Amino acid sequence: MKQLLLAIPLIAVLSGGTSAQAHHSFSAEFDVNKPLKLTGTVTRVEMTNPHAWLYIETKDKSGAAQTWAVELVGINDLLRLGWGRNRVKPGDNVKVDGFGARNGTNTANAISVSMANTGELLWESKERKQ
Repeated sequence: MKQLLLAIPLIAVLSGGTSAQAHHSFSAEFDVNKPLKLTGTVTRVEMTNPHAWLYIETKDKSGAAQTWAVELVGINDLLRLGWGRNRVKPGDNVKVDGFGARNGTNTANAISVSMANTGELLWESKERKQ
């Protein structure tokens, strides 16, 4: 029993370290010098930790379809703001303001998400407003 009591804090520290390693800093992946505005149709929503993701299909300047992965905040933050699993669904048209990935992929970090047809603001970051 005594060994179990001694092992519990060690397990807690080790498991906490794992989730901290999986998380990244904004500046490691995204570039504030690459602001972007996307308008497109939601194809998928992932409510996962440490961040939720929207996948949207947009058109580039030539009209070709592009899929973008848009990182949001954690799901607990979204749930506190009233985002349930169906707040945004495939087929919804959204506008995203955010920052592009440093590596040039179609990946972005959102600073705001709104409905494209109504302008209803669904979420806005309080941390990285431009």
